[in-house]
Amino acid sequence: MNLFVLLPFVVFSIILGILAYVLIKKFSIYPDFRIGYHDKRVMESKEKWEYANKTAGKLCALWSAVVFSVSILLYHIKLGNKMSLIILFTLCIVAVCSILILPIQLSKGK
Repeated sequence: MNLFVLLPFVVFSIILGILAYVLIKKFSIYPDFRIGYHDKRVMESKEKWEYANKTAGKLCALWSAVVFSVSILLYHIKLGNKMSLIILFTLCIVAVCSILILPIQLSKGK
């Protein structure tokens, strides 16, 4: 994998890191929904709003670390560009789906 292919991994990791910070520390106070994890099911109560934002933020932080770690690993084992991009797209799909779905599912009990 060359440095040009490594760049999307790093950029995605940085984006997830920024999202993690915003969702954990800077989301709006209930019922102001300007900044945060927006879904009508989590905006029903203060508890759900706060829980979903913190959960989504933690998931973003986790996936940011995973994507960055995988990028370093792939760079050092010299995996081919095509396979590296397939892994990147797979990681992106799994990360985004888990960040969008899990907070809603986990906040149902709140």
